[in-house]
Amino acid sequence: MKIISIWVKAAAAAAVTEIVFARPEPPHSHKCCHALASNPALKGRVVYPNSTIYEDRIDSIWSLDAALTPWCIVLPTSTEETAAVIQIIDSVGCPFGIRSGGHGTFANSNNVNDGVTIDFGYMNSTTYDPKTNIASLQPGGRWGSVYKTLEPYGVAVAGGRQNPVGVAGFLLGGGNSYYNNAYGWGCDSVENFEVVLASGQVVNANAEENRDLWIALKGGTGNFGLVTRFDMRVIPYANTSDPVFWCGTLSWGKNVSDNVIEVLSEFADNVPNDPSSTTHALIVYTSDGTWSIVFPLINIDNKEWEPAFDGLKSVPYRLKSTMRHDTMWSIAQEASGPGGAHNFNIVCAVKNDPQLLKYIFARHEELVKRVNETIPPETVWYSLLQLQPITVPMVAAGQGLNSLGLENDIAASGGGPGIMSSITMQIDNPELEATMYALALECQKDIEQYARSLGNGLWEWRYLNYADLTYDPLASYGEESVKRLRQVSHQYDPEGVFQHLRKSGFKIPE
Repeated sequence: MKIISIWVKAAAAAAVTEIVFARPEPPHSHKCCHALASNPALKGRVVYPNSTIYEDRIDSIWSLDAALTPWCIVLPTSTEETAAVIQIIDSVGCPFGIRSGGHGTFANSNNVNDGVTIDFGYMNSTTYDPKTNIASLQPGGRWGSVYKTLEPYGVAVAGGRQNPVGVAGFLLGGGNSYYNNAYGWGCDSVENFEVVLASGQVVNANAEENRDLWIALKGGTGNFGLVTRFDMRVIPYANTSDPVFWCGTLSWGKNVSDNVIEVLSEFADNVPNDPSSTTHALIVYTSDGTWSIVFPLINIDNKEWEPAFDGLKSVPYRLKSTMRHDTMWSIAQEASGPGGAHNFNIVCAVKNDPQLLKYIFARHEELVKRVNETIPPETVWYSLLQLQPITVPMVAAGQGLNSLGLENDIAASGGGPGIMSSITMQIDNPELEATMYALALECQKDIEQYARSLGNGLWEWRYLNYADLTYDPLASYGEESVKRLRQVSHQYDPEGVFQHLRKSGFKIPE
């Protein structure tokens, strides 16, 4: 098993430039694959089980839980080919899934068993126009490649915090970046989406054209069409000729948990005074018995030890520091690594209350104890608790022009910030994963119950990119947002192709 290290790990996919038709004829029952493969516009774009490309694409999925085996995989290389794909899927009535980077954890998050997977892995380019300050990203790109492409221009974008994460899933689910406090969610930086609708029509969605679709796509995930290009506002480095910012990690042992939790809570409250600085907490347990507390620190203005970080600077017994002046690619690479195991996430958000955060820490510690008491001692596994501020500037930057509905939760917290609490666990044994998952659900239930006992302690909102099937993250956006999502779906996908034939990801609540 490839256990992930202190940071959450992501899978890397091979860069392949040529697609071959790996099997001469699909089984008769797979009429969908036959229809796709026999279309002249898609010649050589369909691959089948037991072919090298098919197996490579499945192997590159981060979580084994999501590594399903579709009837076939179709790999479009252009917007025109994508339009041909969705028209065939609609006309034949093919169940399908959508994949960009393949970083979802659960079965059917980005892939299907009984159906066709539309894999954007070969639509992965990034281009930049210095005249407009717009970077154009294809859906199958990975953030490491995006950052490397933009670096010579002295700019970056509000993208993923790990290099191997895919562009489309990250942005359509919201997207929590290192630029969050200054620029909001990643989706808030998208000026335009190029979208292939179920009819095959290609439209642009932006502030002037198809505005309702533009807003819906920012958090509404794959419910409206296939996004084939994201046009994003770039963010210049403090010195464009030296594209670095101040970044790195600080690490401690578990003995300073109360200290760092109080510091994190104070940081979240004070972000309006320094939106150029960001941090969050990672509490890590590995099955060799090691606990670590890690804080990534980033200042996008390239300033060292800004006052926002005074609290963390003063926490005693620090074990390690990797602070330096470096590129976005470098800090995102530090957070990256291999997958290749069974993974799950459980997520909620709570008000920023040190008492509540200390309870979450203690309950996670109890979860680890119970897992160790339940599974064989030689089992290799991992647990990560992340506590990530959802700050007032982060939400305000969206100007109400996304689907996330976080304004409601900020208001319910008296106008203050929240903390996203997520537990990620990884193991190589699927039978033991089920046991571990049941214990994690008990832990989550206790956390939510305790948060409710504090009044408005539990937020309604759930981060879609960390959610599992226990919750409906789209419903958590609030009734008003869900109503808008339904209206947009009915307008742009009147036959409900992305509600009924799409079998991956989250659907709009009925």
